[in-house]
Amino acid sequence: MFTTGSKLFFGGTAFATVGAIIFAATSGGPTGLMGTIGLVSLALIFAFLAGINFSNRDGNVPSMEQGVEYTSSAAQQPVGRSFWPLAAAVGVAGLVVGVVSKPVVFKVSVVVLLAAIVEWMVQGWAERASADGQYNAAVRRRLLQPLEFPILGAIGLGAIVYSFSRIMLHIDKDAGKVIFGILGALILMGGFLFATKRQSSRTTILGISAVALLGLMGAGVASAISGQRTIEAHPTTISDVAVCLEPGTAGEVDDHAAQDVSAKSSVVANIFVKQDGQLVAFVNGYPSIEYHELTVPRGVNVHVLFHNDSGAKHRLTARLGTFGGAEAVSCTTAVNTGKQAFLEFKIPRSNAASTTPLVLVVPGLDGQQISVIVP
Repeated sequence: MFTTGSKLFFGGTAFATVGAIIFAATSGGPTGLMGTIGLVSLALIFAFLAGINFSNRDGNVPSMEQGVEYTSSAAQQPVGRSFWPLAAAVGVAGLVVGVVSKPVVFKVSVVVLLAAIVEWMVQGWAERASADGQYNAAVRRRLLQPLEFPILGAIGLGAIVYSFSRIMLHIDKDAGKVIFGILGALILMGGFLFATKRQSSRTTILGISAVALLGLMGAGVASAISGQRTIEAHPTTISDVAVCLEPGTAGEVDDHAAQDVSAKSSVVANIFVKQDGQLVAFVNGYPSIEYHELTVPRGVNVHVLFHNDSGAKHRLTARLGTFGGAEAVSCTTAVNTGKQAFLEFKIPRSNAASTTPLVLVVPGLDGQQISVIVP
C-alpha cells in the first residue's frame, strides 16, 4: 500500500519521465540534449525520494504496534542546539572569499568547513545513541575530544595569529601601536570579567569568544584582501653596496649596533686596523706574523673578526667580485675605537670570472687592503 508522500513522488517521477521522452522526441541539438538530461535527472531524484518515503511509510507507525510510543522517531528527544551550523556557514563564506582573494583563506575555510561538518554529524549521532543524555554526552566526548582539542586549538591559534598579522601589516605603523594596546586592554578586561563573574554560563562565554574570533577573522580577511601597507626597504650590511663602501657610519644600520663579539668558532683570521691606519691580518695558528692576503676555499662560509684600534669608526668590507655588472659585497657595521665586529662571507661555487679582484678593505683607508686568494 502506497502512502500519500510516496504517491506524490511517484507521480513526479512519472511526469518527469514522460516529459523527458516527449522533449527528446520533439527537440534536437544541444538544447534538446541538455533539456533531456535535466528532466531525466529530475525523474531520478523523484524516484529516490519516493523510495525513501515508501521504505519508512512517511514516518507513520502502526497505532497497534506495542511500545511504538517509545521507539518511534517522533518519541525521541530532538537534537540539541549547536553552533556548528554557524561554523559551517562561515566556512562556506570563506570558500567564496578565498576564491577571489588569497589561497590561504580558501584552504583555511576548507578546514573549518570539514571540521564543522564532522562535529555536527557526530553530535547528531551521539545525542540519539540512547535515551540517557549524560551517556550520550560521554560517548561524544570519548570519541571526539582526543582529536578536537589539539586540532581545533591549533587551527584557532593559527587563525588568530594570521588574522592579527594581516591587520597589523595593513594599518599604519603608528596606529598599530595604539590598536595593539587597545586590543591588549580589551583582552585583559574580558579575562577579568570572566574570572569575576563565575556564575556566567559556559554557553555565554563560548558565544562571546566565538563572536570575538569571528570579528578578528573578518577583519583579518578584509585586511588580507586590501593588501599590506608599503614597507620601505632598510639598508643592510649584506649585499648593500651603498652601505658597505661608505666610510664611517651610514645611518640607521649603524645606530646602536653591537660593538662586542662573543666567542666564535671556526674563525680563520683576526683583521686589525692599527693606530697608524694600517690594515693587517693575523691567521689563526700564526699569531706573530702579519699577513696581507688570506687563502679561503670556495663555497664555504668564512668567519673573520675585525678589530678597530684606530682613532675613528671603521667597517670591514669584503668585496667579493663583480659579476654581470653587479658587485657582491658584505660588511660589518661601523665599529668604534677599541671594539670589534664579526664578519661572515662566502665565495660562491661559480666558474664565472670576476672583473674585479677579491679583497677585504676598510672604506676611507686608501691603499689598505687584504687580498683574498681562492684556489
